[in-house]
Amino acid sequence: MITAHRSSGNRTLLDVALAKSNIKLRWFYEVTNLSTSLGLVDALRDFSPAAHGDPPQDDHPFLNTRPISDPEISRTIGVVRRRGGTLSPAAERFLKMLMGVWGSN
Repeated sequence: MITAHRSSGNRTLLDVALAKSNIKLRWFYEVTNLSTSLGLVDALRDFSPAAHGDPPQDDHPFLNTRPISDPEISRTIGVVRRRGGTLSPAAERFLKMLMGVWGSN
């Protein structure tokens, strides 16, 4: 099994949820980059937990994603912007895209 490095916020959330559920896993590889994790999954025919939206979705030719529902793990993210400031058109489109994907979650 492949996991994110201990310094990762997602790894911390995963470790806490597993401990609360009394689940013990033996990690074989610890990586600092998502791309390294995905490459190892592909090359070793292994698996790695990842945050929703991080890994490739259904259109990837080699990798599959499956949700984990037990234990359920969630994380709140936000957007920081200057109070009273105006965003560039590109930033405004990007924010609208983010809210469309994650705004209802």
